Amino acid sequence: MTTTLLQPARKNALARSKKVHRVIRVAAGEQYIGDILLDGRHRVWRRADPLPADVVLKILLAFSRRSESCGQVVGRRDGQIYSWICLD
Repeated sequence: MTTTLLQPARKNALARSKKVHRVIRVAAGEQYIGDILLDGRHRVWRRADPLPADVVLKILLAFSRRSESCGQVVGRRDGQIYSWICLD
């Protein structure tokens, strides 16, 4: 009976450990800003707070639709250039 109770907990722990499939690292100029963590379906699981939402959206579009692994985007509000690279 105790083995049936422990088995679902093990499956949940295994599923959580495989949540992040891709990491996209973002920098503004020479300064590291933060990461965008993607799950298996290329959806945002977590992102760094200093990253503007429009920059995250532009990076995701370039990564998922154009199959780019690195690039640069311009922020809408601040006009700053953000560089990004996908880590496997």
